[in-house]
Amino acid sequence: MELSEIYQKLCTVGIPVAYLRFRKPQKLPFIVYYESGSEIRGADGHNMLREVNVTVELYFEVKDITIERKIENLFRNVEITRSPDIWLDDEKMYMTSYSFDTYQFIEEE
Repeated sequence: MELSEIYQKLCTVGIPVAYLRFRKPQKLPFIVYYESGSEIRGADGHNMLREVNVTVELYFEVKDITIERKIENLFRNVEITRSPDIWLDDEKMYMTSYSFDTYQFIEEE
């Protein structure tokens, strides 16, 4: 799954979505997603597969199980790790993060 596909899926939740950060402050709730690491693998001297770690962060003022379930259901085909709800005192908001791995085949050029 490419980052563009992840973005398209997240947009269906119905709240603002951005890669890594927004350029302007947003009203809560909103979603930020980003590539949080990757590993490139191969065989016979050729890299053929990229394992990409993706993190999706949901920021909110009031817990909304409906939004959380929508995010979880978008990625039902991969194993997801969900963090506990975290209070960000400086920002006066909560954050829950979801992380999962996705695989991308590397095309020969």
